[in-house]
Amino acid sequence: MLSRSYRSADPADPAEPPQGTRSFARRWMPPALDATEARAAAMLLRLLLLVAGYQLLLLLWSARSTGLLAQTLTVGGMLACLASLELLRRRRLHLSVVVFVVLNLVLTSVAYGYWGLRAQMHGQLLQLLPVLLAGALLGRRALWLATAWLGALLALGAWLDAAAGFYLPVRVALAAHDLSLAAFGMVLAAFVLDQSLSSLRDNLRIAQRRGADLARKRDELQLEMQEKERSREQLVHALKIENVGRLASGVAHDFNHLLALIMGYAGKGRRSDDPAELKAALQGVESAARRATAVTRRLLDFSRQDVARPQLLDAAQAVAAMEPMLRQLFDARVAFELDTGQTQCQIHFDPAQLELVLLSLAANAQQAMPDGGTFRLALSCPEPGNELRIEVSDSGHGMSEDVRLRCLEPFFTTKPSGQGTGLGLAVAANLIAAADGRIAVESAPGEGTRFHLRLPARPLSGEPAHRPEGGEAIPY
Repeated sequence: MLSRSYRSADPADPAEPPQGTRSFARRWMPPALDATEARAAAMLLRLLLLVAGYQLLLLLWSARSTGLLAQTLTVGGMLACLASLELLRRRRLHLSVVVFVVLNLVLTSVAYGYWGLRAQMHGQLLQLLPVLLAGALLGRRALWLATAWLGALLALGAWLDAAAGFYLPVRVALAAHDLSLAAFGMVLAAFVLDQSLSSLRDNLRIAQRRGADLARKRDELQLEMQEKERSREQLVHALKIENVGRLASGVAHDFNHLLALIMGYAGKGRRSDDPAELKAALQGVESAARRATAVTRRLLDFSRQDVARPQLLDAAQAVAAMEPMLRQLFDARVAFELDTGQTQCQIHFDPAQLELVLLSLAANAQQAMPDGGTFRLALSCPEPGNELRIEVSDSGHGMSEDVRLRCLEPFFTTKPSGQGTGLGLAVAANLIAAADGRIAVESAPGEGTRFHLRLPARPLSGEPAHRPEGGEAIPY
């Protein structure tokens, strides 16, 4: 059932009257609340204009051949249309339909009560109009109320016809025949309309319910995706902090070395009165302080929780700048090998996340070689330079086939409780996949482990690619 009045709708609502009546509809009809009311209002507007035009033509055509009552009923029909149009213009769609249906039924009652059924048979289609309109726009109850009203009028008209020829059996039989035909046609039309509208309303309710379910599922999926994204960022940050802890011992060693240099230069300057030697000592202190600043800056940048900012990186320069940080993870028993292969390609990746990936792989390699061994990091970019290949290998104890198949799963670890989170390789694989890359693992017990990373790349252009901040080499 339609609401009793219109409410303003979004100006961008696509539901509006058809092109043919759009300009006139904008003058007479306000925006509807939804598509259903917009279509109903447009249909009613066209119907009222059509019926009013028909009534006007009928009045002009039969102005001299019909009586006063017929002309009065025609004028009444026109006034009913005009009243409904005015109510429609005043945003009273429900009342407009009610007025049109009721006034037409009243006028039809006068016609049946005066002329009977036989005289109205030629206008059966117009008499069904209130019934059809009531069912389409007012609902099921209004449909059957209008049908009952019109049925009573058919019976009244048939009774008047039969009464006029009460002593003529042929007239009585003809009135009964007319009543049966008219009543059957009206009830059949009302039944078909009722069933069709009921089916449409059921389908509409199902569609609305499914639409609501889809909207709810969409919202749940968006929340889930946002939650997963937040969880991934938290996992990445947690892994950064874990790797920062691994680097702490190396950083402490570096700072002790740098502090010793500073103390040595300071003592040398304090013992000398030569301005040149004093200046050289101050320069040494300044150089050592700059190196300490670079170490702290890179450590703080790595541990900071920032949103990923992918950028074009010169792959060889970016990895070479990480060499001092990677060396800190290994002791003197591990041979560290880095081969950038003079790679001439660039990748679109977040520098901090690239450091995180390689640090995670290096940390796992260090734990796989407790008694020493060889760690190798090699880069290659085959022609035509659309893919960067990074191979990270160690000579550690390796992995069994079951462990190799699960090593990239989140929270999977072979370490004792409290000694590993199982997030390092999982986060590394996630970051590689997010950059449209892929990662593969080769390993066997006693034969070490090799990680093969593949990242989309492009040939190195003439413009210098981004070099990570703090990428200057620091002597250790």
